[in-house]
Amino acid sequence: MARHILLFLLALTSFVFAAPLARAEDKVEVVATIPDLADLARQIGGDRVDVLSLAKGTENVHRVALRPSGLVAVGRAELFLQVGLSLEHAFVPGLLEAARNPRLEPGKPGFVTVSDGFTALEVPGDVSRSDAADVHPMGNPHINLSPAAGRHMAERVLAGLVAVDPEGREVYEANHRRYLEALTKAEARWAKVGERLRGKKLVVYHREFTYFADAYGIEVVGEVEPKPGLPPTPSHLAGLVKVIQEHDVRAVATAGWSNDRNVRFLAERTDAAVVELPSMVGGSKRASSWIALMDELHERLAEVLDPAPKDG
Repeated sequence: MARHILLFLLALTSFVFAAPLARAEDKVEVVATIPDLADLARQIGGDRVDVLSLAKGTENVHRVALRPSGLVAVGRAELFLQVGLSLEHAFVPGLLEAARNPRLEPGKPGFVTVSDGFTALEVPGDVSRSDAADVHPMGNPHINLSPAAGRHMAERVLAGLVAVDPEGREVYEANHRRYLEALTKAEARWAKVGERLRGKKLVVYHREFTYFADAYGIEVVGEVEPKPGLPPTPSHLAGLVKVIQEHDVRAVATAGWSNDRNVRFLAERTDAAVVELPSMVGGSKRASSWIALMDELHERLAEVLDPAPKDG
């Protein structure tokens, strides 16, 4: 698969030079792998940046559809933002090789991995592709769904912007301060909701909500995928039905891309509600920013895991 992607991108290389991307005057061109990082770049970069996200908020980030426009943008970019922890391993290495942009080589100021310095969960002791389709040897890569990751990601984005555009430092730092003020208010909201979630039990489709669950002591008692990236077998689903019933699980959390017949199978045989949640910015109408994404995750999970008593 990776080889086919690389060949596809290399075939498009001539397109980069044949159809130049229209550049916004005097703006730093930023490419982010996911819309969460694109949102942070816009919040902190303000009017000094022009930002593109390679992934759409409704996609499975492990199966991002590559587009010619993305290759063109990467070829022109001055700053490239990725989550890291192998989240984007299926498309970023081949994309960077095809784009041939020396500013975005790993180790250069224009290449930023926002997970650097963030403590990863679920770091495997032994890595074998026989265990899963989505192998992440450095740990669970979905840090964008950690309520605690906002400050860390914003700091990394700020450092990247200043590194490639030092003249904009004052603007970036001022925007960063304003963002942290908004984030501080949001974190206070989340802490109150988080108390309602503590100790609740949940079944998930994929391990993308691990960081969110860990932040509030939500116990994930089962996963629809027997291993990350692998579809469930009938026997696995039957076992999950028993788990849901025995633990009185109120909800099965899934993203839009994974809300499939397997999830419906569980819903039809148990009392658990299916909760389709955005897993990235743009994953729902409300999740228009990273803070809005987190607001939605907190509120919707609290509604089903700790519902308010009905009047009368």
